[in-house]
Amino acid sequence: MATSAYSAGEFIWCGGTLHGWWNDQRMWVYKRTTSYLFGFLDNILRLLGISKSAFVVTAKVADDDVSKRYEQELMEFGAPSPMFTILTTLAFLNALSFIGVLLKLAMHGQTLDQLAMQIVLCGLLVCLNQPLYEGIFIRKDKAKMPSSVAYKSAVFALVLCSLAYV
Repeated sequence: MATSAYSAGEFIWCGGTLHGWWNDQRMWVYKRTTSYLFGFLDNILRLLGISKSAFVVTAKVADDDVSKRYEQELMEFGAPSPMFTILTTLAFLNALSFIGVLLKLAMHGQTLDQLAMQIVLCGLLVCLNQPLYEGIFIRKDKAKMPSSVAYKSAVFALVLCSLAYV
């Protein structure tokens, strides 16, 4: 907790905003989540002799619209990417879990103390993924989540949820 407070204070002291710091924390979580998964899969595929890693150079040119969104501290989701598919699938799973635990609480009349930690953790993950939900459902600009990514992620999340209940 003290580390986070110090990090936020330092970010603000250097000219950032609290919202910018929060987005920075989100990006660290997103990078860790996807890089560990990609690294694990790449290593397994390499050990099995199925694939070899390749480095691909991507364009880093930003136009005026991208600069404006950056100044407004909005996240960019415009290009389809496997990273976005993973993050969006996890965001859908988090939302479905949160809704499921609330429904379980309402329908089965379980006491709050039995599910309190599940509700808190799912709620925090849903809050963390708020920019992803905005990119999927609300935003209409060029930086919104590509519909192909949202569709694939929704299918993956539903399949995983159905496997969990089998």
